[in-house]
Formats: sequence, C-alpha cells, structure tokens
Amino acid sequence: MKGITILQDETSKKRFVQIDLDLIKKDREAVEDFLDAILVDSRRDEPSVPLEDFEKRLIKAKAK
Repeated sequence: MKGITILQDETSKKRFVQIDLDLIKKDREAVEDFLDAILVDSRRDEPSVPLEDFEKRLIKAKAK
C-alpha cells in the first residue's frame, strides 16, 4: 500500500511499520484494514481456540 512501508531488522525479519501520517488523514479505514491483515498474517501459526472455550473464558472474565 502506498504510504506504508514494512521495515526489516538485520536478520530480514519484518519488525516495523512506517506509516505516512497524511495517509492516515486521507484514508484511515484502509490503513486500519491493512494493519489488521498484518496482524492476522503474523498469527497464522498460532493454535486456534474453539469458540466454546473462548466463550467460557469471556464469561469467566466478566464474572471477576
């Protein structure tokens, strides 16, 4: 996406996102969508949590 640069560290690992502030002013929603996609991609190898387990944890957290 024009106005967004993903920077890598010395080991070529994607580590930083540089965002042109004018782009945020112009199209904030597109920037948020782009960042959401980056987060989804970064969590691709994490184990998933069944909906039932998530709901139980949510209810338990609300009770505290």
